Amino acid sequence: MDRQTLASSSSSTSGSSVNPPPPEDAWYSTYLKLLPQWESVSSSSRVMIPIDISRVNQIDAARLDIEMSAMLKEQLVKVFSLMKPGMLFQYEPELDAFLEFLIWRFSIWVDKPTPGNALMNLRYRDERAVEARGKVRTGLEGPGLTISQKVWYCIATVGGQYIWARLQSFSAFRRWGDTEQEMLLLLLPLLNSSSVKNFLRPFSKDKSSNSEGDDALCPICRATPTTPFLALPCQHRYCYYCLRTRCSATMAFRCSRCNEPVVAMQRYGGSINNHSQ
Repeated sequence: MDRQTLASSSSSTSGSSVNPPPPEDAWYSTYLKLLPQWESVSSSSRVMIPIDISRVNQIDAARLDIEMSAMLKEQLVKVFSLMKPGMLFQYEPELDAFLEFLIWRFSIWVDKPTPGNALMNLRYRDERAVEARGKVRTGLEGPGLTISQKVWYCIATVGGQYIWARLQSFSAFRRWGDTEQEMLLLLLPLLNSSSVKNFLRPFSKDKSSNSEGDDALCPICRATPTTPFLALPCQHRYCYYCLRTRCSATMAFRCSRCNEPVVAMQRYGGSINNHSQ
């Protein structure tokens, strides 16, 4: 009798100590419980990466696009090689505009980079639609251009280049360069773009250029100078390429920030260079 009681008590004790097996979807329910905590931790650890695109890369991409257009033009001209000589010359602006339109149609319009931008790992995007915080940015992500931006890009590039080419050919035909009157096309290269920007700046709605953070940016390309130089005597910081090209283009270059004449340029923390040299 005592043995039976002991056996039954030991069996009941061993049966109560064994836990039942977990359900098959226990790991999934645990995953759903821990997912919000993981997302909160990962989102708080994300760091905002500032976009710093080199101005040289943008210029190289534009140059590659020009060379690509020239290659397409060369192949297209060979198609009309049997035509009357000089006949295609009078329609050269239309031919260039047609090639530029084809490049725009199969690149910008379909949210793809141009050949030059693709080689330099660049693309166009709508900077106003990009989230300012809470997202890691590499420069290649984010939404592309809107339809209106694409259309205006086509009008400004394709249409603008075509109108400029036609004005050049018309001025050469009319011999505007031989006249003694002051023509607008002759005065445009003499205009100081920085003075025009300073004149229009008070009417602009964007007041971000007056902030202290913009002092570290180049006032011409609006990027952080990779090789910073100072304009003297005002000592405003520029990119070497931007400041050097402006000083070489005109001897009376004025600072884009304070409109003070620039008489020399100095490497940031280095020696003084006279821009007239």
